[in-house]
Parts: sequence; C-alpha cells; structure tokens
Amino acid sequence: MTDYKIPLAVEKAVVTRIYAQADEAQWPHLQDADRTRLYRDWTEDPEIGGRLLAFVGQQANIRPWLKDCPMKEYERARRGEGKYAKYVRRPAATLEQMVAKTLGPGWEVIPGTTRQKPMRARIREAETEDEEQHFVAGTAANLKHLVWPAVLDRSTGETWPWIICIVDPFRAPVSPEQRQEHRRVAQFLGVRVVYFNEM
Repeated sequence: MTDYKIPLAVEKAVVTRIYAQADEAQWPHLQDADRTRLYRDWTEDPEIGGRLLAFVGQQANIRPWLKDCPMKEYERARRGEGKYAKYVRRPAATLEQMVAKTLGPGWEVIPGTTRQKPMRARIREAETEDEEQHFVAGTAANLKHLVWPAVLDRSTGETWPWIICIVDPFRAPVSPEQRQEHRRVAQFLGVRVVYFNEM
C-alpha cells in the first residue's frame, strides 16, 4: 500500500471517529456484510473519507487505507498496543489484565516477551522460579491463529506449557458447542484453554 502523507491532525480525527463507530457497532462481532456497509459509510462520510481524499489521491483509495491501516490495528489498539491505541475511547483489557484475571493476580507477563499476531507473551508466577509458560489470547473466531504458535512449538520439540485464552464477550458469548471444540483441540495439542469474560 502507498505510504500516504496524511497529517497527524487529520489521522487523529479520522481514526478517533471510526474507532468510536466501530466500538458502537461491536466490530469484533460484525458479519462481513455489516463491515462492508461501515466501510462504505466511512468512505462517503465528509468527516472521514472527505478529510482523507486530498491525501490519498482518489476515493477508491480511502477504503483500502482504512482497512489496511487503522482497522487492521483496531483489536491491538483496543488492547493498548500500537500507534493507534491513543485514539481508542473505550479500551479493552490488556494482555496483562487478561493474565491476572484468568490465572490470578500472582501471575505476570515477562517484560520484553509480548508478541503480536496473535497477541501473546511468556508468563510466570511472580517471585517464583517456576517454569515459564506461553499465554496467547484472542477471540474464538481466531482459534486457528491462537493455536498455531503452540503447534509450531510442539513441532520443534518445545515443551513449555501453553495457555490459550479465549476472549468470551458478554454481548456474544462463546457457545457450549464452541467450548466443546476448544476442549478437544486443547486435549489433542496438550495445551490449556481458559476464558476471559469481557464486558
């Protein structure tokens, strides 16, 4: 994608606006058709597409920029990660908060181990010499992406324990059928699945 020279003030106004609307629309739970409609609305909105037009060259470039830049980073930004995090009005739980909530306040993320795509880190029980563990978090819809790092680890003989944290939103809870599927996958891979209830 072309690296457009969008002024910081314009980027801030646009991203703040689309993030607020994405939050209101419950973006993580939208079907593709609903996301397409939002992209169309944003492209035609004078406060979004209208502000970007002068910097992206033509209207056809607005949606790709929205999709490949701010919305590609939306989930990370909600969790306090990346350059767009400062534009989120209602942040979601951070990885550290998910670890503490699912495993207890005595657990910590080891500094310098956080990775993205999927969001993960090495963790340990504070003030112990216990073995480190891997912790990866995301939605049930992204289960295949959450287990892939564990699969790669297992394929090389790595034996550190893996904890797969499924974000279980209050507005769209994980179904009993999905939980059963998660249990089968966890048993097959030799990992642990936990659920983070998010309001």
